[in-house]
Amino acid sequence: DARSDRARARPRATADALEDLRVRCAHCDAVFAPRALEYGADARRFASETLRDAFDALERDEETNGFLLRGRERGDAAHRRLARACDELRKTMSLTEANATLGRGAMHVFSTKQARALLTSAGAVGEGEGRLRWFLDVGAGCGEVTETLAKNFEKTCATESSRGMAKRLRERRFDVVLESDTIEDVVGDVRRLGEDLDEDGFDVVAALNLCDRIDAPVTLMSQLKRALKPGTGVLILAIVVPFRPFVEGADGTRTKPSETVDAPSSGSWEAGVEALWENLIAPAGFELIRLARVPYISEGDHLFDAYVLDDAVFVLRAPAR
Repeated sequence: DARSDRARARPRATADALEDLRVRCAHCDAVFAPRALEYGADARRFASETLRDAFDALERDEETNGFLLRGRERGDAAHRRLARACDELRKTMSLTEANATLGRGAMHVFSTKQARALLTSAGAVGEGEGRLRWFLDVGAGCGEVTETLAKNFEKTCATESSRGMAKRLRERRFDVVLESDTIEDVVGDVRRLGEDLDEDGFDVVAALNLCDRIDAPVTLMSQLKRALKPGTGVLILAIVVPFRPFVEGADGTRTKPSETVDAPSSGSWEAGVEALWENLIAPAGFELIRLARVPYISEGDHLFDAYVLDDAVFVLRAPAR
């Protein structure tokens, strides 16, 4: 009947609208449809058996598609107004602060289903009373991805160096929000607030797309290790590949980080991942549980429906102390 025909037409219309989207690569400026977003890799290219064995591909799902389509809901006129306002704000502040002020710049790394798959691979997710207690998201931004992961835990702490983004995190009502540019003593900071966090640390920590935007990525890896429960704590680490690090100042200026990582700024995803594993992650003593590739998607504007970078997601277990 007519109702059945309309029901069948809706998914087709959504699929057509999805593949009409214009997605721009923020590295190479290529423009493509969502069907070209990368989740796969050639694991045979890895020299490391550890990487070959750990790679397990995810797939694009409906939640990711919904994020891609979201930009069009705002409308071209609204996007143009926000772009002009952002240009004005960037004369006196960083892009991060401007986006926080305007409520734009939402990011998508993985969906609820994908996050659960990553956590399950590490045995770090359960149901009801089996839920793990404490989750820490370092450099949480506006908190959209934090919320995706936080569903699996009893309590969540989010840290953020941007004042504007920290304000947005508080609006999401996470258990603890720390406005800070360091996690050197994050366990102590949370405990001093009267929270019931074990002195051993967090059950799971996420550091998503942070290593290429901070001054000291090697030091960060040591701090992440100390923030986790030894021997059982799980780190979800996402890093953009190829690795092109810079530090954004409060005024929007960009400088080179003081700590360098020997990783290529161009070339294949597999080569970039291998370098990051060998020169940044493995030296910190973490055990690799799972490796995945996901598009790191930013909401679009009046020019393109979405912007994307290529992410490597490492699911890691903290070493025993």
